Amino acid sequence: MKRLALFAAIAAGAGAAGSFVHPFGNLRGDARGPILQGAHADSATLKIIERACQNCHSEKTEWPWYSRVAPGSWLLERDVSQARGQYNLSRWAGYGPERQATILSAMGVAARTGEMPPSHYILLHPEAKLSSQERQRIYEWSRTERRLLR
Repeated sequence: MKRLALFAAIAAGAGAAGSFVHPFGNLRGDARGPILQGAHADSATLKIIERACQNCHSEKTEWPWYSRVAPGSWLLERDVSQARGQYNLSRWAGYGPERQATILSAMGVAARTGEMPPSHYILLHPEAKLSSQERQRIYEWSRTERRLLR
């Protein structure tokens, strides 16, 4: 019984200490400026992207309370780090036209096929679920925006 109590105390201490460890660096930076700065997104499309994409694919992440407790914090930070590694909508103006075109293509396909937002994200954030019309709107916008880049 004493071993079990000792193990539980060690596990709790390790979990608490692990809450301060951020294996992906500090992802909780300041959210400055709008996303997709310089892009030609109408306000309705931009609102959809803000609701469904910016939480992972920008620096405007709204971190829930459980993002401060390991190991949940590690999982969330890994997901956000990977998403921002694909593209970061807060840094849109810093991407060249070729990179922007690649991102737009990926966004359009991911929205149209239902790949994004991922189902595990929608379980915790049902407001991010996209209707078929919203998926089509993002797809059409991404195609139009790619044409403007040429």
